[in-house]
Amino acid sequence: MCCVRLEEATASKFVVSVPGTEYVLQFAAGGSTSVAPGKRVVGTITGRAQKFHRPHAGGEFIEPVEGHPRIVQGRIRDMDTATNRVLLQAVVPMWVTLQDGQSARDFAPGDFVNFYMESGVVFAPGA
Repeated sequence: MCCVRLEEATASKFVVSVPGTEYVLQFAAGGSTSVAPGKRVVGTITGRAQKFHRPHAGGEFIEPVEGHPRIVQGRIRDMDTATNRVLLQAVVPMWVTLQDGQSARDFAPGDFVNFYMESGVVFAPGA
């Protein structure tokens, strides 16, 4: 779960900002919310990665700072090997499903990874 500020909400998208940062991220809508723009909302971010890589330097980030997440780097917090996904801490926590041919079992909590995110990352309020 992550806590963000809702900037815009439509039937098909949510635009959120991350408190204390310059991030303004756009996601596909994974449900609806009764929270008004300008208020904080809690939810779950889910997406699908292209190939995971192990970087040797850098910190947690999402690029671009404004718009749809494309490049993500962060640390694995938890794993769900049954569904081949990991809970990644990268500015905000997000559940990321690995691409076919790559297994979550090849990684462990604490591992630092980066990857390109596929289009269609979803924010589900209250999920």
